Amino acid sequence: MILREQPSQFISADEKTKEWYKQNIEFITSHYNKRNDRLNKQRKSEDINNPIDEMVRMFTYYLGKQYNKDYYYTTQDQNNCELPTVWVNGQKITSLIDYMVGNAIKMIENIEPTVRNNSKGASNKRTELIEKLLLKFEVPEFFETMSQVGIEFNPAGPQNFEIKEDVYRFMEYDYKERAEVLAQKIVEDILLRNRFQEKYKQAFLYTLLGGYVGIENTIENGKQKFDIVLPYNLIIDRGKDDDFLTESRFVGRVDWMTTGEIIEKFQDQLTDEEISEIKKINTNNLYQLLDLTTHPYSFTWAFTNNSVPILAVVTGYWIGMKDLRYEETKDKYGNKHYARMRKNRKGYHWTQTIYQGTLIGNKYVVNNGEQSNQVRNMDNMSDVQLPIQVFIPNMVMGENRSVVQRLHQHQDRIDFITNEITKMMTRAKGKVYLINRQKLGTSTPQDVISDFERMGMHITDGSATGEDYVPGSESRLVETVDMTLDPNVQQLISLRREEERIMEEIVNIPKVALGQQQGYVGAKTQAGTIAQSNLGTSYLYQGFIRFIEKQLSYALNQYKVALMDEPEDELPLVGTRGKEYLKLIDGFQFEEIGVYLKVRDFIDDSARERMILNAQAAMQNGMIDMIDYLRIEQSKSYTELINELEYSINKRKRDQEKQQALMQMQQQAMMEQQMAQQQQLEQMKQEGQNYRNEVDNTTKAAITDAKTSGLEMPQQ
Repeated sequence: MILREQPSQFISADEKTKEWYKQNIEFITSHYNKRNDRLNKQRKSEDINNPIDEMVRMFTYYLGKQYNKDYYYTTQDQNNCELPTVWVNGQKITSLIDYMVGNAIKMIENIEPTVRNNSKGASNKRTELIEKLLLKFEVPEFFETMSQVGIEFNPAGPQNFEIKEDVYRFMEYDYKERAEVLAQKIVEDILLRNRFQEKYKQAFLYTLLGGYVGIENTIENGKQKFDIVLPYNLIIDRGKDDDFLTESRFVGRVDWMTTGEIIEKFQDQLTDEEISEIKKINTNNLYQLLDLTTHPYSFTWAFTNNSVPILAVVTGYWIGMKDLRYEETKDKYGNKHYARMRKNRKGYHWTQTIYQGTLIGNKYVVNNGEQSNQVRNMDNMSDVQLPIQVFIPNMVMGENRSVVQRLHQHQDRIDFITNEITKMMTRAKGKVYLINRQKLGTSTPQDVISDFERMGMHITDGSATGEDYVPGSESRLVETVDMTLDPNVQQLISLRREEERIMEEIVNIPKVALGQQQGYVGAKTQAGTIAQSNLGTSYLYQGFIRFIEKQLSYALNQYKVALMDEPEDELPLVGTRGKEYLKLIDGFQFEEIGVYLKVRDFIDDSARERMILNAQAAMQNGMIDMIDYLRIEQSKSYTELINELEYSINKRKRDQEKQQALMQMQQQAMMEQQMAQQQQLEQMKQEGQNYRNEVDNTTKAAITDAKTSGLEMPQQ
């Protein structure tokens, strides 16, 4: 099928008939299995395989079922007869791809989605809350006075902040708005409900094999659902180089179904006449009923498989224009107003929208119309986003190469070298002994062989019946022919190892990372080698994480739009703590809420074992307590562990400072108490001395008075 022109989008809604939808889907379908013109101008088109054929061939390499295309001539003799050597397909590509998928699985299992409100109002509210919380540390006397009269100021709820660091930590990790909490639960529900680990792993595998992949987002039975689209079923817009096809004008997918499957899936959209006609389709009238006989179509709209008719079902989404049917008017005072237009008048205000449709066998159009639950760009609400998110890494000039495309030629060379080694091995017979029957005399070859087996030798007189035989008279009885393995096979083995090394360098996976190194390698050297090798493929892993972010953001906003039409206020969600019912809040909108993914730097088993040993030693030396030890055992990532231990250390430090301050206060109190006691003793001594002095003075005064009165003092 040649490339078609897209029908005009600036037409009224009445003019957008089923025929118009069919022409748009045919325009999208014409881009299936087509390369971008920018590349065809540089090379001859006959030198380039069709993209889909090439992609399917790459899939066979992963399955180990690749066909020998480039070295088939080496398996035949001069008469085009097959050589007896069996061609064995190598599976080096399979091991490399499985290793990369294994890394991706670890990454997918450790993704941590977060939702953040990026609106201006939310940012102002967050800043205002921080300022209120920090106000307590700037004027603590004021709040202490308020607390004494029974007035409390807790803008963040029942939170106790001892230092400013606690405030920033709370705002960074713990503070969530109600809309963010609800959005977080919805994202977790979407991931769990769609078995995200299985689907994202499949998407990454398809990216390695086919070079790109798509995820289709739909709303089914009130729930958000996303499915992986095989790369050879995708139709994409290659007009601009963009790994995520952000400015794509259209996207589509192709499925091949039997007539029974078509009726079962589209029975509600097909008319009774169309269903009756589809039921009549068979191998004899297939092309006549679908009107495929008069037009040359390179795209396969229908074929038969084991006498079963198969029809192509193409679903297309494209960005079109919609007339808003509003016009600008002015009243008698010159004020501008916008009002609905009357019929039969051309509009002036257009907006982007997404149209969709499904074309069956290039004849039946179903599911046509505007797409429901459309998602618009947060930065520009006039832009719409297509429901099939596409990831095509390293797109250049409308083309890209998958990992297998970069490896398959080296795999073919490895298979060729392996086949040549096999040929040498089959030809190797060791040292072969030839017996000259002209020298046997009256003995038979069986007699000689028996003598060799019993005694290791045989004696003959050399007389033979054919003594006139001249050419053999000078030959020996036993000749030796060296048919051992060709020593040049070592060169072939070295070449095969070199090809394997090149393949590992292409995907930046050394033998050290695969655990296939020869000899001992130190732990630090191994870790450094793996870290350096990961840099070469980091663009692929990081791009895939960014792709998941975009897809999750679309899924969240699509689900939000669907929820706005639901009359129910409570949403049943499957969260991390079981089934929950979340109540919708007023003004629940996500236009400016983004979904972000963070891959936790997970702790592997070997690292966990080393950390536990070190933690036990630290606990025995009193550096950490039992709670810190349990945190180390339970932590899944280094970031989580560092945050917990850092907070615990700072808290312990503050507790120690408090304890030291308390001890100082106690020591000061003890010193003051001792000084008071000493002063009290001194006072008591002084009072005793004063009392004794007073008694002495009283006694002396009494004696003096007695002497004066002439009285005699009693004898002691």
